[in-house]
This record gives sequence, structure tokens and C-alpha cells, in this order.
Amino acid sequence: MNSDYVSRLRAELLRAGAAAPAPRRRARVSRPLAGAVGVALLVAVVVLLLPGSRRDEVPAQNAGTLTYRVVGGDAGKAAEILRLRVKAAGVGGEVASGGGVLTIPAAGADATAPGRFAIYDWERSVLGPDGRPVPTDDAVTGGPNAGQAGALSESAARALASRSGGRALKADGGWFALADDPALTNTDVAAARSDGTTVALDLTPGGRQAFRTLTRTLAQRGADQALGGDPLQTSQHLALVLDDRIVSVPYINWREAPDGLDGASMSGFATPREARLAAAVLCFGPLPGTLQLMQG
Repeated sequence: MNSDYVSRLRAELLRAGAAAPAPRRRARVSRPLAGAVGVALLVAVVVLLLPGSRRDEVPAQNAGTLTYRVVGGDAGKAAEILRLRVKAAGVGGEVASGGGVLTIPAAGADATAPGRFAIYDWERSVLGPDGRPVPTDDAVTGGPNAGQAGALSESAARALASRSGGRALKADGGWFALADDPALTNTDVAAARSDGTTVALDLTPGGRQAFRTLTRTLAQRGADQALGGDPLQTSQHLALVLDDRIVSVPYINWREAPDGLDGASMSGFATPREARLAAAVLCFGPLPGTLQLMQG
């Protein structure tokens, strides 16, 4: 399936709180901008990219529907997931399947995103020139500009990932190779729901524990390396990945959130429709195999 991304769904707000029903304590994380660290924020910036409308892929003679061939996966399972996504996104029309081919309403094209989601420990995952993570080398990790500085060309990232068994991932600043050992994946997302332009993620019990453990580890590691210095220069980072794209690398402010974070939601989508589509894609898990658009 063509993985070009036309629309950008922006989201802000990873909300932390205690697991017990006691009053919730909120902590903050953010991602510094390139060339300027800025002030510490009380929210994490999370940006998810989903496919756009793919107008250039829609056959003119069949504008009402799109037909895909499912390659390397269970077409029946793909159809089931797409039906759930299309319904949850409020798109009219039916998803039909047969002979390894799926036909969906053209208005539901955004729902065909592969939907593979993962969260990484950035410093422990991004690969250096020798194919291993180098957590203390700012030339590799990017330091405060993680996910922007130290980027590779696409060919270099793919070669490094192939040699090291990692993943070549695109980011706004270029390409990176990450060790393919995420702390959280789709299996840690129990549900996703939209309310206006906000999407709330419900993590599974295991997902909540994994997220809490990851963010606490990042906070403690940043504090250990800081030696009382500026948290904006020493804080460690998450890498959020959707469909082979690094979409955000927020940092954990160890001073504001020494025990990490618990729970996540996303807000700031441009329209309620974009929020519904994002929730629909994340709610029902990734598609099996690859969808190839059939022209004509």
C-alpha cells in the first residue's frame, strides 16, 4: 500500500496520574525544538501521522469505492478490521471481501493505514554507525534535539538497519535506524476513543505498567546524568512510531516527573473527523499483510 502521508494529525497532552483512585498528580514532558530548547512544558507533545485522502490514487471511473489486494496476510481478518474502523470513523458504506480482494468506500481511505504503533526508549534504541545504540553520544541521539539532529539519509538508515536487524524510520529531520525492541506496541492499547478533537488511549494493565516503567526509567536516567544541572539538557526521550515513521520524540522532565507517567490521551486534532479516524485506526489494531491499491 502506498504509505505517503498527506494529512498530519497533531496531538498534545500525555496526561499522568496515579494508578490508585487517589487524586491524580500530573507531570509534564515535551520535545525541544531544533536550535532552541525553550521552557519546560507541562504536557508531552505527541504527533501522529495518518494517510491522507490519496486523491491521486482514486481511479476516476470508480470514485465511489477503492479496491485493494491483500498481500501476505489474512484478507478476511483485514476486512473485519476495516469494517470496524470504517464504522467507528462514521464512514457510510460497506466493506466487501472475496478472493483476497477488499472493496471499501472511498471516503474510508484514511482507515486503510497499516496502523502499526510502537513506543521506544530513544537513547537506548537509536543506532550509531557501528550498529549499536550509543546512549551518551549526542551526535547519534541528538541530545536535546533528539529525532532531529544526527539524522541519516534514507539509504544509510536502511543499510544500517539491515545490517543490525533494526528498523529504518523516517522523521521530520531525516532518517534514523532503531533497534527493533519497542517498550510498547499495539498490543498494549486496549481501546481508543475520540471526543471532539481529543483521542483518549486506554492502555491494557500490562501497557500501563510498561509505560510507567519506561517513563520512570527515563526520568531516573536523566536525573542520574544531570548531576543537578538543567533538565532540559539532560532529560531522556520517548520515540513514538506509527507505520515506519517517527512522529514524535518527547522528553521526560526528570524534575517535573521523577516517577514517570501513567496513562495517555491526545488532543489538538484539526477536526473531529480526523480524531475519529485516528481513534478508529488505533482502536482495532494493525492490518495483517499489505494492502495494494488496484487501479481500474
